[in-house]
Amino acid sequence: MKNLLLFSILLFTTAGAFAQLTVKPTAAGADSYVYVKDQVVFVTNEINLTRNGIANDQEASIYLRDNGQLIQGGTTSTNSGNGQLSVQQNTPETNAWAYYYWCSPVTHPALAAGNRSFGVQHLYEPLPATSLTAAQKSLTTTDREGTLIPAMTISTRWLYTFMSPGTEAAGNYSRMNTGNTAPAGFGFTMKGLGPIETPAQLDQTYEFRGRPNNGDFAIPVAKPVITLPNPTAVPQMTLAGNPYPSALDLNQLFYDTGNEELAALWYYDEDRTVPSHYYSQKPFGYGVWVPDGQDLDGNLRDNFPKGIYTPAPFNIYNESGNTNTGTGTGGVDQNKRYAPIGQGIMFVGDVFSTVPPLPDGYVNIRNSQRIFIKENTGGSVFQRPDGDDTANEGNNVGPTLSTSTGAIPPVDYRTPLMRLWAIFDDAVTRDMVLSFHANTTDGYDRGFDGLSAQDLKTDAYFPIGNDNNRKPYVINSTNYNVDKQIPIAFKVQNTAQIRLQVVEEIKKPYQYAYLYDRQEGAYYELTNTNMAGATLSLPAGTYENRFFIVFRNPNLKRDTPITELEAKDAVLANVNFFQNNPVQQLEVSNPEGYTINTAAVYDMNGKLVIQEKNLGAKNKYSFYTGNLSDGVYLVKLTTSEDITIDYKVIVHNK
Repeated sequence: MKNLLLFSILLFTTAGAFAQLTVKPTAAGADSYVYVKDQVVFVTNEINLTRNGIANDQEASIYLRDNGQLIQGGTTSTNSGNGQLSVQQNTPETNAWAYYYWCSPVTHPALAAGNRSFGVQHLYEPLPATSLTAAQKSLTTTDREGTLIPAMTISTRWLYTFMSPGTEAAGNYSRMNTGNTAPAGFGFTMKGLGPIETPAQLDQTYEFRGRPNNGDFAIPVAKPVITLPNPTAVPQMTLAGNPYPSALDLNQLFYDTGNEELAALWYYDEDRTVPSHYYSQKPFGYGVWVPDGQDLDGNLRDNFPKGIYTPAPFNIYNESGNTNTGTGTGGVDQNKRYAPIGQGIMFVGDVFSTVPPLPDGYVNIRNSQRIFIKENTGGSVFQRPDGDDTANEGNNVGPTLSTSTGAIPPVDYRTPLMRLWAIFDDAVTRDMVLSFHANTTDGYDRGFDGLSAQDLKTDAYFPIGNDNNRKPYVINSTNYNVDKQIPIAFKVQNTAQIRLQVVEEIKKPYQYAYLYDRQEGAYYELTNTNMAGATLSLPAGTYENRFFIVFRNPNLKRDTPITELEAKDAVLANVNFFQNNPVQQLEVSNPEGYTINTAAVYDMNGKLVIQEKNLGAKNKYSFYTGNLSDGVYLVKLTTSEDITIDYKVIVHNK
């Protein structure tokens, strides 16, 4: 035991690599265990664990703590023994009514080798006040609410698997009860814990104890099912996730050979402030993630590409899988590429799959897709209700280039995109992304386009496909052309007010973007300085060939193709200056909304006295001149088209 403990201390500071790993009590019966803190242990072959005594605090054989992770090689699990690996995961902001989707990193230990099924009996309550390794097995109840008093007590009413491709209909879920009925590799649902009296938001830690999962897992997926009488393609999903005690690279998973039938990954989310268990009262939905292209740069750890994610518009489902109006919008966390330990995810079958022999098949989760990425850094975040990117701000621009002198600025590798919100009657918000890749098309591009996760009765989407086979997408990637018209569709159950608003722009290739109403011949600017967007009032109906995102308004001179000289003359004719000495400010009028990159004011000796950058496309600007001496000054404005305007003003402050 002494030698093993010294070995454990070594793992505090350095990674371990082994051909195989065996941990068992000493010949005298003393407990032995490996404690891995904030590091990774790599085992090429099998792991054999023998359980320690259950009457003390060191029952498990391997403890993974503070981002400690275990990675194994091979394709078949040969892990054996009745010992346990212990690993923890927490659920921020949870309560007794809140669902989370899980995928266990461990299975039931037994003498027979290989992966086995998982059950609630392998969830423990950590006891940090006792020791770093102490925990007690969770209790269970058939009541609706799980509690924390007198001990962690999990309600078995909400433990379900979803192992065959299907829809949200309640009949597609299989109840687990207290048995080991979740096969390794498949996910399960579980509600949280908390005081019954109030929907308090808790940060709960669960401890998984069992044999570590290892090897390959085949998850069935299926293409959408066509429903009648109105031909509608209904996506099919299967609940799986990350089955390993390490992070899982979803980019590698998506593009791995044989996984061509995977179209997108959906993340469950809900309004966790609603103290109810009923479908009719619980707003929830699925966010959509696509990888945004295969990682081919040789660095799998740089979170580039990080993928594109659109959060769930909360919707209220009934037990048949149909929807009623709901409110709210899900978390906006974009860090989905590296699935952390315990993360459950819906796998969605490819819409246009042509892989022989049939469009339906299996997605393979493999050891080769495992990676050591610490949670809450580098793009790995457990799905949370109100996620944010603050833990990963430094990874938003992908890899960077630098020199010892720092002369080369960071290179922004992010995908050019426009994020849109369609807000219906100020109640439900549909988040959509239009991204721009030179090699993508106006049709379906696997890995770049994300199929909508919910068929809301009032909704917005990008229709992709042939006229007789269009399907709704919330992520649409295409190549940019200033003359392109990109269809955007609205489906309205009852007369509704719709606000279409641009909420994010990254490396935009366009200068202006508009919503074009082909029926009315109207253009609504979406990307002015306050991004107020367009407001529509539409009667009930489906509008798939009326509205388009465009990048040129032929009614505006600024959008009309002209020569460079004509462009400069147009700017000179439409931008006006006025030195308002009584109020001590220079006023600039820009009625056509040209984008002004820089504004500079020089005195007659050439000294720069005022400088402003990135002024945008506002219609009016003003610059304080009360601190300038009386005299003549030269004003220079530069537009985004590199057109420079010179103007002289006389400042008189007395």
